Amino acid sequence: MRIDSRQAIRMLLSGEVVALPTETVYGLAASLKFPEAIKKIFSLKGRPSDNPLIVHVGKIEQLSSYVTTFPPGFESLAEAFWPGALTLIIDANKEMVPEAVRAGLSTVAVRIPSHAKTRQVLEETGALVMPSANLSGRPSATTAQHVIDDFQDAAPVLDGGKCQQGVESTIMIFRDTRWVIAREGAVTAEEIALVLGYAPDFSERTAKPICPGQHYKHYAPNAVLKPLGKDQTGVVIGFSDRKYPHSTALYILGDLSEPEIVAGNLYSVLRALDTDGVQEAFIDWDFPNEGLWRTIRERLRKASMSH
Repeated sequence: MRIDSRQAIRMLLSGEVVALPTETVYGLAASLKFPEAIKKIFSLKGRPSDNPLIVHVGKIEQLSSYVTTFPPGFESLAEAFWPGALTLIIDANKEMVPEAVRAGLSTVAVRIPSHAKTRQVLEETGALVMPSANLSGRPSATTAQHVIDDFQDAAPVLDGGKCQQGVESTIMIFRDTRWVIAREGAVTAEEIALVLGYAPDFSERTAKPICPGQHYKHYAPNAVLKPLGKDQTGVVIGFSDRKYPHSTALYILGDLSEPEIVAGNLYSVLRALDTDGVQEAFIDWDFPNEGLWRTIRERLRKASMSH
């Protein structure tokens, strides 16, 4: 069910769950003021309770209620990338951020999205939690129809068109004296290095997830995904500027010269495999491993690990 902005605001302020567009992926939104709505998000998604949620706000001034300190470099990162696809993990005000949102941690992940419709909603509702609007473990939703496909009327959706970036936000946490990347995403390590003056490290996997995307099955279609071999016959996930003479069907991510387009198409392609009933597909892995390509590679790797 599609709704307009006024309906979304009214429903959120009444303690209901709605799906909202962002520049990265669609999110299932609930107000921090309604614990039952937050609980419903976990139930709708089938999301493990130890997987923390990201708190979204409309402007940086709103953060003061939910955090206790801002680490060195926070202002520089916020100025460079907010509103936008960067999430920062900082110390939480535990009295204001429910334990379910933090998954029992002392930190909270926060960001300011840039999508105009959702920022308009945030101005009226205040802080919202908003994990990706898909069934847990499945490819994320980058269109309103994807949300409807997963949840039907259980999650009314504000249609904001196709998500501009199409992969989740990059998540960072401050460790000791430096920021590290806990989840790769739409903002690249190279872009972050230009702001910080150093190349951020990548966080090692922890026993308990400190942010979304670290543990559990993610981004996976029902189809088994395998590497494309030479002269491989079968369904191929590949690129428009390459030939695949032995493919029986071809799912195009985009052109190798346009990683932003490839990222934006990624989840739609993975979902199309399921829509078409594909059982097995072969990925052309011959693409760069830097910048946004590294995020694309990580998403495809996780999608391939689930069988």
